[in-house]
Amino acid sequence: MLKLFAALFMLLDHAGFYYGDVLPGFLVMLLRLAGRLAFPLFAWSVARGYHRTHNPMVYFLRMTAFALLAQVIIQPANQWIGLHMAWTNVLFTFTLAIVALAGYRLAKDSSRDLVASLRPIPAAPNTVPVRPIPPRFDLKISPGGITLDARTGLVLGSLALLAALLAAEALHTDYGSYGVLTVVLLYAATHRVDEAHWEQRIFQYLLPLNILFLVIRLLTASAPFYWAIMQLASLAAVPLMIAFQRDRKPPRWLKYGFYLFYPLHILALCAVRMALLGPMS
Repeated sequence: MLKLFAALFMLLDHAGFYYGDVLPGFLVMLLRLAGRLAFPLFAWSVARGYHRTHNPMVYFLRMTAFALLAQVIIQPANQWIGLHMAWTNVLFTFTLAIVALAGYRLAKDSSRDLVASLRPIPAAPNTVPVRPIPPRFDLKISPGGITLDARTGLVLGSLALLAALLAAEALHTDYGSYGVLTVVLLYAATHRVDEAHWEQRIFQYLLPLNILFLVIRLLTASAPFYWAIMQLASLAAVPLMIAFQRDRKPPRWLKYGFYLFYPLHILALCAVRMALLGPMS
């Protein structure tokens, strides 16, 4: 259900984008404002997907494949209507977010490696004790599934996280490093945390991030003032995340359908645009 809401908000957002020059200004603003909820909902799905996956590498490869497929569809569709993309699609952002999540886990959970000491229980009273006393057995356990030295894991994990952020900016992915950090913070806010505290922690993590990037956008003039302010509306997605946190895992065909809906709905919007209105001015 949550991804259905996310897909709906995304469709509204892109309708406002691709038809913004022919729709009333207030309607475009409403469509784009509703669209601010789409990205955090999909980012939440990626964070929860990484938490649930048994094989992060397969998750990464699947996201990469769909990102490449989406680019092959979206870029020609945009060129068809006279829009030349200066960015790569949001699935590349999520692909790099998976790398960043792996780095975060490596940096954080490598310190959870412990050495447990096992020793047989002493003989019961009034029984003959075993001689000699059995030796102690040391056993390394890894609750986080990480087996690196803590310092090594911290360095390598931090480098992976930094590399993902820099790659998002270098590749001009949709939402850039802000998008990657959103996924990481959603994961960090809920990782090994009681569900009762999720909503509060998500707000505590995402509000400073959004304020920081609001200030950066305003200082660098990388976005109009109203657009920078509008992105704060993305925080309204948090109650939806919590309300649908126990959604059942969708069947595989539906899960892949959401990946395909992203490029195909853009292709449809561009086709309708060309049929009715012609190229964007």
